[in-house]
Amino acid sequence: MNEAGTSSHGYAGFWKRTAATLIDGFIVGFVLLILLGIPTIIGFVNGTWMKNENEYTTGDITFLIVFYILYVIAELVVPWLYFSLFEKSKYHATPGKMALGIIVVDRYFQPIRFGRATGRFWAKNLSYMILCIGYMMAGWTQYKQALHDMVASTYVVNKKDWEQYMYMQQQQQAASWNQPEMSSYLQKDQPEFR
Repeated sequence: MNEAGTSSHGYAGFWKRTAATLIDGFIVGFVLLILLGIPTIIGFVNGTWMKNENEYTTGDITFLIVFYILYVIAELVVPWLYFSLFEKSKYHATPGKMALGIIVVDRYFQPIRFGRATGRFWAKNLSYMILCIGYMMAGWTQYKQALHDMVASTYVVNKKDWEQYMYMQQQQQAASWNQPEMSSYLQKDQPEFR
């Protein structure tokens, strides 16, 4: 799966990534609905949402300020921590990616750390700002990278292919660390090797 002269079968394609994104979007949306739904209901119960601007009390204004601060924090922090913490975790993937059997790795095909996962998350804004073309790039680039993958030097790969690649790397590394070759000695002294 290294970059030089490999096929792209180990890299997760556009549709697989899209399905994972839809699953993750549903999960993040549900969490935000719970976090922001409770203060919204409180606003209806105490009547804050039903009042005109000139009817607001100091308590209503305080509630609105706290609600909008919570809203901004939740909209920024929840998705960021969701994607960054899951992608740097031992699973190397969000629940959506896990469901599709794909993971995020760095340019050396190693698991990514929190800093790179954070950079990858915020780079998604670039993909979004250019009419989502940055996301669509995963459909036609050589290594199935979206714009934010290129910015963060990451790849989204099929987990089974990655595990096979890592196993082969471990085998090659173990072979290079072996004891000096003994086959010539064995062949000299053991008749069954002649």
